[in-house]
Amino acid sequence: MPAKKRTTLPFGIWPSPVSAGLAARASRRIGLLQSDGAALYWSESRPEEQGRQAIVRVGREGAREDILPAPYSARSRVHEYGGGEFLAAGGAVYFVNDRDQQVYALVPGQQPRRLTNTPRTRYADLILDRVRNRLVGVAETHAPKASGGHEPPRNTMVAIALGTGTPGGVNELASERDFYASARLSPDGTKLAFVAWDLPDMPWDSATLCVAAVAADGTLAPAKPIAGGNASAAFQPEWGPDGHLYFAWDVTGWGCLYRWDGAHITVVDRLPRAELWRSQWVFGMRSFALAADGRFAAVYLQRGLPLLRMGSVAEARPLRPVAYARLQRRAARLDDPIAVGDGFAVLASPPKSMPVVVRLGRGRLLPLAPAADAGIDARAISRGQLCEFRNGKDRVFGIHYAPRNPEYQGARGALPPGLVLAHGGPTSMTDAGLKMRVQYYTSRGFAVLDVNYAGSTGFGRAYRERLDGQWGIADVADCAAGARFLARKGLADPGRIAIAGGSAGGYTTLMALATTKAFAAGCSHYGISDLGLLMEHTHKFESGYLHRLLGTTPARWKGVCAERSPLNLIEGITAPVILFQGLDDKVVPPEQSRLIVEKLRGRGIEVAYHEFPGEAHGFRKAETIIAVLEAELAFLQRVLRLGWTGPLSTA
Repeated sequence: MPAKKRTTLPFGIWPSPVSAGLAARASRRIGLLQSDGAALYWSESRPEEQGRQAIVRVGREGAREDILPAPYSARSRVHEYGGGEFLAAGGAVYFVNDRDQQVYALVPGQQPRRLTNTPRTRYADLILDRVRNRLVGVAETHAPKASGGHEPPRNTMVAIALGTGTPGGVNELASERDFYASARLSPDGTKLAFVAWDLPDMPWDSATLCVAAVAADGTLAPAKPIAGGNASAAFQPEWGPDGHLYFAWDVTGWGCLYRWDGAHITVVDRLPRAELWRSQWVFGMRSFALAADGRFAAVYLQRGLPLLRMGSVAEARPLRPVAYARLQRRAARLDDPIAVGDGFAVLASPPKSMPVVVRLGRGRLLPLAPAADAGIDARAISRGQLCEFRNGKDRVFGIHYAPRNPEYQGARGALPPGLVLAHGGPTSMTDAGLKMRVQYYTSRGFAVLDVNYAGSTGFGRAYRERLDGQWGIADVADCAAGARFLARKGLADPGRIAIAGGSAGGYTTLMALATTKAFAAGCSHYGISDLGLLMEHTHKFESGYLHRLLGTTPARWKGVCAERSPLNLIEGITAPVILFQGLDDKVVPPEQSRLIVEKLRGRGIEVAYHEFPGEAHGFRKAETIIAVLEAELAFLQRVLRLGWTGPLSTA
C-alpha cells in the first residue's frame, strides 16, 4: 500500500496528536527506586492527582500494585529538592509524607502509622538499622528567629526508634557538618559510612566520605574521613558482601568505582573519559549497584549516553566488564541501578516510549511491568540525535529533535522555527529520553535543540567547572552557539529561534535575551531575574552555590550580581517574553518574575505572565502543565508570526 501523502502546512502550526492534556497525562515521573528481597518499589508522581507521589510495588510474579493510599504522598522537602522519600526494608515501607514531612511506617494491608512528631523537622534518605530496631537518616530542622523570619535550618543525622507505640524517639547522631547524605551501615552493624560537606560547597564540589564506629548504645564515634574533600567529591557509599566499602569518586576528573578495605583505596572499575559519578541534587541517587554474590552493575555517562557495565568485585585488579552495547541503542537514559533478588534492575528511559523499570538479563532490558502508554503514534515521535558544536574553542553538547508528524510537512525550501532549551541546575544535564514537552513542539513542526551547556554534569569535572565564575556568560554563549548551529546546518529558520528554560535555565533564557540578539523570543519558567535578591534570600543548601558560579565572595558580591542580573540589563531585552511562576516557590520566589515583568511592561516590551497558586519549584499538577504548554505555544506561534489560527491539536 502506498504511503499516505502528507499535507503541506507552514512549520510550527501543524495540527498535532500531542495535545497538552495528553502531554500532562504522560508526564508521570518515576522517582526513587528501592528493593526488598525479590520485590521492587518506586515512587511515581501523578499530575492527574494534583502531583501526589504514589509508591508502586512489583513482586517476583510481576504484578504491579499501588501500596500508598491517598491522600498520603511520599515526598521529602529537605534541601527543598528532596529525594530519598521512602525506604523499603524488612517487609515494610517507611516514607516521608509530603503534607507534614513526618516519617510513617506502612505495612501491607494496614493504614500508615506515624513514627515522628516533630512539626518543624523534615526527613529524608532513610536506612534500616535492624540490630537496633531503628531508622537512620537525615533531618532538617527549621526554627523561627526571635526577631522574626527564620534562622538557616539545621541539618543532622538522626535515629528514629521503631519499637515505641507512639510517635517520638528521634535521637541526634551527628551535627558537626553542614550537610549529610547517604548513610550506610556495614553488614555487621558496627560501622556507619556517610557523605558530608560544608558551605560554601555543593556536594559535587567537595564532599567527604566518612566512616564512624557505632557503639552498642547506637551512638557514633568521631568520624574518620576516607575519601573526597579537597576539591573532589565522593558519591554513593555502599558496603559490599566482602565487608569492604565501595563508592564513586571524581578525584581524577572523571567518576570511577573505588573500594576501601579498611586500610587502602583501590580502583575497581573505570572507563576512559566516562562519568560514573553524579551531581547529587536529590537524595537517593545511584550510579552503581552491588549484588550479594559480588557482582556489580554500573551506569557510566559517555558523551551524553548511558553505558552499562557489569563485572565482579572479587577480581584483584581493575576489571574490564563486558559492555551491554545493545542497551545503549535502546535506552537514551539509564538511572539508579539496584540489586534485586539474584539480579539487577534499572530505570530506563527509551527515546520513543515512556520510562520503565526493567530487569537486566542476557544483555537485554526486560520490563517488570508494561510501560505506560504514551498515547502517541510512534511515527509522530521525534528521536533525539546527539550533536556537538563549537563555541569558539570550546566543544558544546546538545540533542537535536527534528520536526516530525506523519500527516504534515513544511513547504519545500522552508525552514522550521527553532526552540533552544536550557536545562535547570545549572549543574544538571539533559538526555534523549522521551520528553513530552519536546514532542509537543516537534509534532507541530518546531526544531528543538536541548543544550548541555558549560556546567552540565556527565562530561567530566573540567566541563562542569567551565561555568565557575562564568554563570550568565558561558551558558548564554553556548546556547547562542546552539542557535547558530541550527541556522548554519539549515535545521531552523535563523529569524525564528526562541529560547526557553526553567529555574537556572530561566535565568539563562533572560540573560540570553538581555545580552545577545540570537533569539527572537524567550520563555522563562520560574527563572531568576535579580541575583542580588536571590543571594540575600536563597535557602541554605544553595547559599554558597552562587559565589562559585559568579566568582564572588561573601564580602564582595553586590557589583557582580548587579552586572549579571537580567533585571538590571532590561535595556538589552527587545524580544517578546513569556514568564511562568509558582506562587509557593521557595527556591525562586514570585518576586523574581514579578519585578522583571513590571520593568518590561514599563518599557513597552511584549510580555505575558502567568502565576499558579499551589505550585512550587517545578510544576506538578496536570491543570498547570496543560495551561503552561498551551499558553507557551500560543505565545510562540504569535510572536514568531507563524500565521495559523486553526485548531492547535487533534487530540
